[in-house]
Amino acid sequence: MVRGSVMSNVRPSMRFKVKKGTFFMPEPNGSVYFRNNSGSFRMEGSTVYQWVEKLIPMLNGEHSLASLTDGLPALYRDRVYEITESLYSNGFLRDVSKDRPHELQPHVVENFASQIEYLESFGDSPAYRFEHYRQQRILAIGEGSMLLSLVSSLLHSGMARFHALITNPEKTNTSRLQELEEAARKTDPDVSIEVLEKQNQGTILWKKQVEPFDAVIYVSKEGNIEELQRITKACKKKGVSFAPGLCLDGIGVAGPFVSPDADSSWDSAWRNIPQSLLNDTHTENSSTGFSMLANVLVFELFKKMTEVNEAHHHDHMFVLNMETLEGRWHSFKPHPLVTKNISTKHVDHILDEKSPSEQRDPNELFYYFSELAASPLGIFQKWEEGALPQLPLAQCEIQVADIHSKGPAEPHPSLIIAGITHEEVRREAGMIGIEQYVQPLKKEILKSIEDQTSAPLHLGAGETLIEATCRALKKLIQYEWKCDTQPQTEHITKVEINEIEDDHCRYYWQALSTMNNIPQLGIGKDGYGFPVMWFKTEGHQWRGCVGLTKTLALREALLLALREAHNDTAAFFDQLPPSSSISFKKEASQTLDVPLCDSESHFEVLHAAKKRLEDHHKKLFPVKVLMDTFEKDRMITICGVSLGEEENR
Repeated sequence: MVRGSVMSNVRPSMRFKVKKGTFFMPEPNGSVYFRNNSGSFRMEGSTVYQWVEKLIPMLNGEHSLASLTDGLPALYRDRVYEITESLYSNGFLRDVSKDRPHELQPHVVENFASQIEYLESFGDSPAYRFEHYRQQRILAIGEGSMLLSLVSSLLHSGMARFHALITNPEKTNTSRLQELEEAARKTDPDVSIEVLEKQNQGTILWKKQVEPFDAVIYVSKEGNIEELQRITKACKKKGVSFAPGLCLDGIGVAGPFVSPDADSSWDSAWRNIPQSLLNDTHTENSSTGFSMLANVLVFELFKKMTEVNEAHHHDHMFVLNMETLEGRWHSFKPHPLVTKNISTKHVDHILDEKSPSEQRDPNELFYYFSELAASPLGIFQKWEEGALPQLPLAQCEIQVADIHSKGPAEPHPSLIIAGITHEEVRREAGMIGIEQYVQPLKKEILKSIEDQTSAPLHLGAGETLIEATCRALKKLIQYEWKCDTQPQTEHITKVEINEIEDDHCRYYWQALSTMNNIPQLGIGKDGYGFPVMWFKTEGHQWRGCVGLTKTLALREALLLALREAHNDTAAFFDQLPPSSSISFKKEASQTLDVPLCDSESHFEVLHAAKKRLEDHHKKLFPVKVLMDTFEKDRMITICGVSLGEEENR
């Protein structure tokens, strides 16, 4: 039986043709395996291979189903319809009878048969679409051998008439340009290249220059960023598609393809290129590299103009190593300072109700973080364990691009995150990385808040709004505590640990016990009554950690104590300096049981914290931060919180 056959999508008048690249082979169980550019499937049946072997050669676009089945018994006719229906519905056949008419000359169809066959694999009317491509008004801009490579690629793609603007005639072999045109005209008499030259002292009015064209391709082997940006702005203003390619220090880049109907920008890609990707030592660029970049640009133009869905998204850039000639497409995120699409939404009413947690596969978040790190144009320039020791604590290094870099992107100092498991620290490193990335945007975020106050804004990232708010609130109380902490002696209550139910606290405590380095512990409170856990290990001074709950404060204190015992100074990047002005209250001690605190407790922790602030006549003002960089992915929520007087609400 043929899987999925309903004989509802095929009609006798259809003339089917097997798509280019289709491969089929019999399997031992009697089924036939099919594969092409769009996918694969299996057709089952004991005699199906014999049918397919005889039918496939006849599906060449010249015969209708009616003519193929004329004179066949009803059983055989139904079998032909079943097989063609299955092939058609799975994307292995196309109906030639639906092709739109074209006016291509026979010699054009013959010379560019491979281009037309390629289009045939990605839709109907391939010849008509190829004819439409040849009619596009294209302007090629550049100089030297890179412009010559671009012109050659356009001619080989089937583009017959276009304009070439030479930005530096002295560096361009114009006679070679004429030779390319004459050679192409031998097989394609329609070829005509109109050459434009930039005057030595003249300034090009780019808006006027690009206006008559459908698309502009710009290349520069000198990495002329200023000229590229001027052309980009002109094309955007006039609604002209634009594709750039240029050589930088040791690398070549092509794309993104910026079209009027897409929200894409070369500036976003440029701001995401890391400085480390560029080679400080000058590498002589090769003509082969120029040709590769030109071919990539023209192929993307070809796919875009012929409506091939396989064209790379507008948020991709091709990066080529000009020395090894290795290259591939890399994705990048919209840059918030380029799109300028930053907004906020008050969410205090949403946080008042506990919503059911989303059942998301935890691997989805790790896959998302790996995407941010895998691309050299990603937000994460590092997100890895590297050579860091993984005992007694799992560790992960995170380094993000500086969002204020105007290109190429400079990195922030890297941070080392530690915890119990690899999954935990990689997740925490990812969240901290996103928080560090958006931190410099506070000014822009505050501008978007209605009825904004002068109170500092604190940002947190999370999978859910509740988690993001909790993380932002933790930063807020840390900030308030640091501002209120005075250098005078602080009297705290000595703590003796009793029963530990929290997994993190138990692990850290056992590790410190094994090292025979149990810290002295004391507990105090900040100005709003949040617990402050103080600790002191042998040979070190007192340090304090404020938390939303006693468990969270102790968890952070024990983690820092464990890292301090290993002389891990990177652990204290956001902590107060150590203090020698700590003393225990006389004849006062407290036995502490440590309850469990996990991600399911976020809602209760948040509302207990809000109640504590309200008891001190303070009001929490949370907002959800919306920006293109993360909003479209729906993987990360960013929340900002500030503190105000309750009566001011």
